[in-house]
Amino acid sequence: MNIFSLVYKINWLFVFILILISSLGVALLYSIAGGQWQPWALNQIVRISIGLILFFVAASINIKVWYKSSYYIYFFCTFLIIITLLFSREISGASRWLNLYFFSIQPAEILKIFVILSLAKYFHSIKLQSFDIKHRILFPLLILLLPVTLVFKQPDLGTALIIFFSGIVVFFLAGVKAKVFLGAGILGTMSMPVLWSFLKDYQKSRIINFLDQQSDVLGANYHITQSKIALGSGGFFGKGFLEGTQSHLNFIPEMQTDFIFSVLGEEFGFFGIFILFTIYAILILWAIKISLNSRNYFSKVFGISFASSFFLSIFINVAMVTGLIPVVGVPLPLCSYGGSAMISYFIGFGILLSGYNFRDYKLESM
Repeated sequence: MNIFSLVYKINWLFVFILILISSLGVALLYSIAGGQWQPWALNQIVRISIGLILFFVAASINIKVWYKSSYYIYFFCTFLIIITLLFSREISGASRWLNLYFFSIQPAEILKIFVILSLAKYFHSIKLQSFDIKHRILFPLLILLLPVTLVFKQPDLGTALIIFFSGIVVFFLAGVKAKVFLGAGILGTMSMPVLWSFLKDYQKSRIINFLDQQSDVLGANYHITQSKIALGSGGFFGKGFLEGTQSHLNFIPEMQTDFIFSVLGEEFGFFGIFILFTIYAILILWAIKISLNSRNYFSKVFGISFASSFFLSIFINVAMVTGLIPVVGVPLPLCSYGGSAMISYFIGFGILLSGYNFRDYKLESM
């Protein structure tokens, strides 16, 4: 397949939707900075440009290459997380960023993709019909739980949850029996006290304060309180672009990253939120449709699971800033400021399109 046929096969309307969501994020960052391109909007444009290049590269690589290399990239990213835990400098009590001199990356964000890709490869390779728990569950469980444990240790509870539940989606699509999920759920519930003991003090505080959001509104619950005020003050049509008061007076914390959704609600109101959700829904449903049209099991499982991971990231961020779940530090996909998450989503959607562009290529069963 030459470059011209690849350009022809690229779904340019799909690309336009990705750019549209990313552009909204740039506009919000521009507003947060008081109508200035620095320090966030211009940098975000550069990251979007890099992401788009990697998107086209990923989409142009034969899906057979992604299939064969998924384990290698998975273990490489896992190795980077171990290096990050051992040698990176802690920022706000967390070791998530690996400094590569010219720039920093979060390996966990990239690993999210390749956990799904590796699990999809495993289940494709065995052509699963029925499960032998001893011989067929243990290896994919290791693929899933190893990065979840390492990311939880950083600590990055939000990303760990997304990796875990994205993996669960793969297991579900692979046909794991309901009794396995039931047993895992019971075991997980019983292990809650043990998991609680591994949480950092600030994580425990967030969970406790989530259960009583009306207490300490000027202290521990300040983030959520100001976020709700911003969302509520936007009304139906919002205060207008560059007219947000909660954001411009710096009442909303981390508004360029985790709480950018609050800025959207304040400036564009319910109508702006509805439009963003509609575009997100179109993107996710389109991604699922593309995956279902792929002709191999590997591409279908990866595409649907990645779309589910994307949806889960949106859900966690929105639920977090509206006070429906504790604050766990998950950015709004393609909108929040940040490079690693932005680039990982572009790469993931590129691999998804690769499965469709090269759907006529047969993958090996082993």
